[in-house]
Amino acid sequence: MATYEEIYGKRVEVLDADPTLTSATEGQVWYNSTTGTLKSLVSFASWHSSTNLGTARYGTGIGQSQTAAALAGIQKASPTAHIGNTEEYDGSGWATSGSLNTTRYRIAGAGTQTAGMGAGGYIPGSGLQNIVEEYNGSTWTAVTVMPSSVQFQSGSGPQTAAFYTSGNYPGGDTGVTLKYDGTNWTTGPSLNSGTRQSGTVGGSAAQTACLNAGGYNPPGSPGDGSTVEEFTGSAWTTVTSLPLGIHASGSSGISTNALVFGGSAPSYVKTQAWDGTSWSESANQATSVRRVHNGGGGTDAALGMGGNPGSGATEEFSKSTYTTTAAAWASGENLNTARYHMGGAGSQTATAVFGGNAPPPILSATEVYDGSSWTTSPASLPAATQNLAGFGTSTAAIAAGGQAPGFTDATSSFNGSSWTSGPTLNTARAFLAAAIQGTTTAGLVFGGEAGPGYQTATESFDGSSWTSTPSSLPSAMSDGGGAGTQTAALIIGAESPPLRQTVLEWGGSSWTAASSLITGRTDNTAAGSQTAAITFTGQPAPGNILTEGYDGTAWSTRPNMATQRYGSTGSGTATGALASGGHLASPAAVTNATEEFTGETSTITASTLTTS
Repeated sequence: MATYEEIYGKRVEVLDADPTLTSATEGQVWYNSTTGTLKSLVSFASWHSSTNLGTARYGTGIGQSQTAAALAGIQKASPTAHIGNTEEYDGSGWATSGSLNTTRYRIAGAGTQTAGMGAGGYIPGSGLQNIVEEYNGSTWTAVTVMPSSVQFQSGSGPQTAAFYTSGNYPGGDTGVTLKYDGTNWTTGPSLNSGTRQSGTVGGSAAQTACLNAGGYNPPGSPGDGSTVEEFTGSAWTTVTSLPLGIHASGSSGISTNALVFGGSAPSYVKTQAWDGTSWSESANQATSVRRVHNGGGGTDAALGMGGNPGSGATEEFSKSTYTTTAAAWASGENLNTARYHMGGAGSQTATAVFGGNAPPPILSATEVYDGSSWTTSPASLPAATQNLAGFGTSTAAIAAGGQAPGFTDATSSFNGSSWTSGPTLNTARAFLAAAIQGTTTAGLVFGGEAGPGYQTATESFDGSSWTSTPSSLPSAMSDGGGAGTQTAALIIGAESPPLRQTVLEWGGSSWTAASSLITGRTDNTAAGSQTAAITFTGQPAPGNILTEGYDGTAWSTRPNMATQRYGSTGSGTATGALASGGHLASPAAVTNATEEFTGETSTITASTLTTS
């Protein structure tokens, strides 16, 4: 038997500790003399959950990347509930984009997130469609129609060289192949077996190298198909069959290196991998759906989204040395005193909250969180206050404004053990927002509500005094979420009225409009910086569980919270945030619930080699 050295040309290293693990360590074998174990770093395949779609659905997937996909042409759980809006995925969450001009479903997609297309489809009461629309990343435009009306096709390739196979035509499942050059359609060689709802892959070379796998067999032999055909530019050739027959599946990769996944029974969660010669079973999906749609990618990084019946699930497939844990909210330790509309400052593992409403009464109590439990501080605000702003850390915080019970200009500083009254604001107000990552010597507050109504004033703090900046908010805003620092802040949402999707960025001297929220809200909470923020909770009543993330350019969805509420306080970052307290659905219900948000993480771990 050949030795490891004979096969790989090097000996197994003996180390007293595992080496620093990186992707470059993959395939290396070493003996850890301290633990007495033979170890290696190997890659493995797995699916992991990501942020759900905004609207549970099944439609058509567009995109050739795990981090840049789109879904349009949607049917929801009800058989006749079809909508035309598009959702785009950025690797973390979903954002709503332009709608199809002709609302339909069972359409076939091709192209990329910024240069995609949807062809054919079905409209209840009108039947099969030959409509074709192109997508530029924001809007859909009708272009040259297909030679025939069709539904349940499979598409692949770029927008200017797309390739469509199989499908259900007026004459049945005929196996017709169609090519699109960006302007015109031509008919290519037909599949050897008529089918629909198959998995088709080909990448950018689909018109000359494509693979069509599975599908729903035609009448006479209905059910899940296992036939696989390969196209080399002139004809289809039948190759090795799928181990498990399947239809309505997702697909990813190219003709010599492909995945098909999800789909019909008995293979709802199965993934089958093709290496150009043979098929093998890979990692299972977590969510059992059919008509799952792929966002493209390859065999090392694929995306599956939506499905029937009306699923909002999004899953990412990875073949890597890293283990990925999806972003999520998790329950933390409850506050000692249920409250809402309080101030807060700090991080996910070191936060102070102060004031608020029980109700009644208005509170002055302070609590400090250490990442595992809340402790009521012996120090209280100088005056019971609600609807105030806070920023800083758990041991160096500023409380500003609020109602005590009237509108106040009071400012107080907290050093971890006591509160000290400080310089007053220039404008007394409540429901103001703050740059929560500010410090006790560099803070910023903006907007709010006072006797005359909603406010535009922006004030900066240098540790000894407040200064009204020359540039105020462009319009009066109250009850928005604040994030960032004194020189790079965000105001997110607002009550002005009505509820706003408005987001504004502060650059240190002026406010400018930024990308709008997906969902308008007020009385919401925020965490993070100007270029990496999240917002959560909020009105309208009975509250909100929706979380949105911002990357400095656009907003997209994040996993939902467990507790529906508004008027909570938040702290931390976009990948490590804390939500505390808040108002629930009932007019008199106040919660002490705490939730912790953790962004997606990846870890790398060596495997211990054993004999079997």
